[in-house]
Amino acid sequence: MIEHLPTARVWAWAVVCFFVASSGLWAASEWQVPESSIRYKLELAGKPTHPSAGYFVHLPDGGILPGSTVTTVVMTEEGKVIPGWLLWQNADTGFSMVFADPGSPVRAVYVYVLSGRVAQLWKPESGLTPSAILCASPGHDSLPAAQALAKLGRVEPSVHSTNHAGISKAPFSIGGDLTGRPRPGSFYFLTYLEADKAGSYWFAPMIIDGQCEIFLDGTKLNPKEHSKKWGGTGASVELTKGLHRVEVFQTAGGTGNYSDNKKSGGLMFLTWRPPDEDPDRNKGTESRVINRSEIVRSGDCKLTAVESRNGAPVAVATATPGLCYWFENEDPLIVYDLSALTAGQPDDATYTWTFPKEGEFAGADVQWLFPGLRENSAKLTVKSGKGTSTCVVPFFGFSTQMTNLEEADQREAFRNVLTTMLKAYPRSPDPVANWSSTWWNNILRTVEGREGYTLLLQLFTSHLDAARKKLSPGQLFALQDVLLDQTQRQNPGEALQWIQKFQPDASSVSRRSELKLREGEIQMYDFDDRKKAEKTFAELGGPGESSERAKVRLGDLAFLEGDLNKATAFYADVQRRARARRNAAPSLAGSLVADQLVQGGPAQPAQPDWRSSQPASQNPLKTGGGPEQKHGALQEVSLSENVRTLIADNFLLEARQALLAWEIEFPLSKISGDYILRESAFHMKMGDWKRARPMLEAYCRQIDASGFLPAAASMLIACVDGAKETPSPALIETLGKVKDRLKYHPVAADLDRFLSDTGKPSN
Repeated sequence: MIEHLPTARVWAWAVVCFFVASSGLWAASEWQVPESSIRYKLELAGKPTHPSAGYFVHLPDGGILPGSTVTTVVMTEEGKVIPGWLLWQNADTGFSMVFADPGSPVRAVYVYVLSGRVAQLWKPESGLTPSAILCASPGHDSLPAAQALAKLGRVEPSVHSTNHAGISKAPFSIGGDLTGRPRPGSFYFLTYLEADKAGSYWFAPMIIDGQCEIFLDGTKLNPKEHSKKWGGTGASVELTKGLHRVEVFQTAGGTGNYSDNKKSGGLMFLTWRPPDEDPDRNKGTESRVINRSEIVRSGDCKLTAVESRNGAPVAVATATPGLCYWFENEDPLIVYDLSALTAGQPDDATYTWTFPKEGEFAGADVQWLFPGLRENSAKLTVKSGKGTSTCVVPFFGFSTQMTNLEEADQREAFRNVLTTMLKAYPRSPDPVANWSSTWWNNILRTVEGREGYTLLLQLFTSHLDAARKKLSPGQLFALQDVLLDQTQRQNPGEALQWIQKFQPDASSVSRRSELKLREGEIQMYDFDDRKKAEKTFAELGGPGESSERAKVRLGDLAFLEGDLNKATAFYADVQRRARARRNAAPSLAGSLVADQLVQGGPAQPAQPDWRSSQPASQNPLKTGGGPEQKHGALQEVSLSENVRTLIADNFLLEARQALLAWEIEFPLSKISGDYILRESAFHMKMGDWKRARPMLEAYCRQIDASGFLPAAASMLIACVDGAKETPSPALIETLGKVKDRLKYHPVAADLDRFLSDTGKPSN
């Protein structure tokens, strides 16, 4: 219950307030209480349901307030003193208070803080009826801990309070710790109910979990069983018409989240039956839930400015949770908006955020990632010519805003925040070295295809050594490949530099070959240096997937040069060995990507034992139309459809892997199938028109009769339009011949339009 102060102290405080106000009215911007060094400006937001409920507010401290106790004077901008009292206070998070409703048309008030005074604590005799105020003390599970909160005044740093009555289904209830802190916990709930008539009220508390004691106007409620009906255990209390104080002391034992409670969650809710209300109106119940309209509610305030008497800066800030990146068996990471309160600060004020062991950020506002379900803090420093002020903003990492990584903007949000953090990180010691797998897994989830260049560029430029130590080789190579994919589209020369920088990480022959293969592709497509590319591919001899892929690239070079026979020979040679591997050993069944796709499994890189590969002459191919040939046809169809679906759904990393698997097992699909269409669709989706165009142009120039030719011609036009390039005479000639072959096909109209725009007369 409330511990009351002597009445004489109340009168003494009234005399102080009268003295402050007796010197007359002030201008709105004038400092009204000379003894105070700091004042908060509040905008009155939600109005109280009853005038006596006043306004509840929690005001931050974090090191800006002088002294160990808080005494306040609340005044309107015109200088009218408003009665106000302290509820709870600690130097870490600040203080909660309640003050009287100043009435209309007042829109804002000042809260002046005095030091060296005895704190003026609220009590029922003050005339104010604060409601519904829930105060929580995490880490404690006892009724004495809950009862200690009712004494008000100084509390532990973790104690926090808010204006919160309950949920829609149970307007008068305690569900748990609203900050997300886990069990155990103790709670004090200060509420007023309105009795619209005098008489006997039946109160029936529903205790779901923990211990609970309820006091009505200072008298303990002793529930007893009256009937077996719902709400039949309670007590009758005689109430007068008007407002009545209800105090709830509640505990919550155990560990873990409050929502994990198998009893449907929540700790308690209160029901009642007013006089003359039919107890059987709700199908034989003795009571009903208390309506929201029957609960008194204090008004809310918005902190708009904090000022000092001498004009020096005052550091005050808020931490607001946003998107939560939380996946199974991982710790949550939460985006927090950290915002300094700039109103009332000097014009020359500068703002700097400092994060423990994680560097500094200059600016009033910043987004930062914090681990969830643990205590966090950030320090704000505000400097001006008139002085320096610092405050610490403590908070428990918790957010109810969940994330869907299928949404591009939510992937981008993670990358943007992390990029900001990387730029602010010190070089030594590097905080990246302490990242858990949760951080890296979220990077891998949010960078792919066209996304993540800025983040990866920052990561590998300044934190490559830490990344090498924390990532598995597969994860490191995956991120390197995403960076290389995007860099070679924007700056092929820089991509070659990155390949050289990544060579020390390539401890295996296969990885070094992959990087060498990529180097040849850049020479081939981006610099159009086909001779140099041919030499690079030719150097990748011997067994292994990269060697096989190099032979496919030699076939691509021949195809681009117009030597279809030579290209076919390269493709057929690689495909013959792929078929031999499928037929050679039952142990390899299902290990190839194509097999997995036919079976409906996810695309995984093929892992055959290349060291055991034999020359094709030692593994003769089966002939005829047997089961293996049908299986190969099914595989090609599955690969094509899988790639199409992945591209359409924007799973571009998976689409790239599936294309590589398809290419190494069925390279002849480039001539006889729709591989080039799918590959070009992938590059076009990536915005890489330059990479998609050469093979399409070669296909349109050399493949005379194909059901895929119309689609290839349409895609080639789209590449030219997308790249905003002037068509070359050779391209115009090629499309002109395609138009002649397809003059009765619907695509002919598009070819007519394109050729007309280039100045070539239409036939």
